[in-house]
Amino acid sequence: MQEKNPNRAAEAARPVSGGPVSGGTVSGSTVSGGTAAGGEIGAPALREPRLRDLRFAGQLALWSFRQGLHLILGEEAARRRIQEALAVAEVPRALAPLETFLRIAAAGAHRPVEMRSPCAMTLGRDEALMLRSLAACQAGQGTLARGLLETLLDVPAARAGAAALGHVADAFSLGGLRLADTDCGRLSALDHVFAQSPLAEAGLSRLH
Repeated sequence: MQEKNPNRAAEAARPVSGGPVSGGTVSGSTVSGGTAAGGEIGAPALREPRLRDLRFAGQLALWSFRQGLHLILGEEAARRRIQEALAVAEVPRALAPLETFLRIAAAGAHRPVEMRSPCAMTLGRDEALMLRSLAACQAGQGTLARGLLETLLDVPAARAGAAALGHVADAFSLGGLRLADTDCGRLSALDHVFAQSPLAEAGLSRLH
């Protein structure tokens, strides 16, 4: 099946404001905008993944994640923006499980979660992790998705979050949207992020 034309949904997904998703505490978890710290002091900086290197499905999912703080705070304008974008992309059923995942992440994160401005052109580490988890769900790799999310969420939240992302992935699949650009379910734009991270030492990179 051919990939969707990104122009139509991108028009619907255009953010109202170019500023960062503001920091704040939501159910005990801080979601902050801006640029990631980039690792330990003295460690070589990793090249951040670029938005343009993702397929349309990945760009749409990332934009939806970035709108998440506004969505879980109950802002109807944010809900309408996401709803319209998903409808134009012909994946309207992704909205409910997407919101469920975001609420689980807000409640179950064991450290601050970085979410960037909807129009930021590079991905933060946490955003890359969530996208890779979603792609793993779409590839039928639920164990990998849970393992990745456990670096961000408490174990019960990671389990529930992976289940929610599985429903988002199903909606994308039904709409003909595929995140991965490799046969084994990887996003090549994110390969270097996981190859040089503690996830590799944990044995997750071999599944990636």
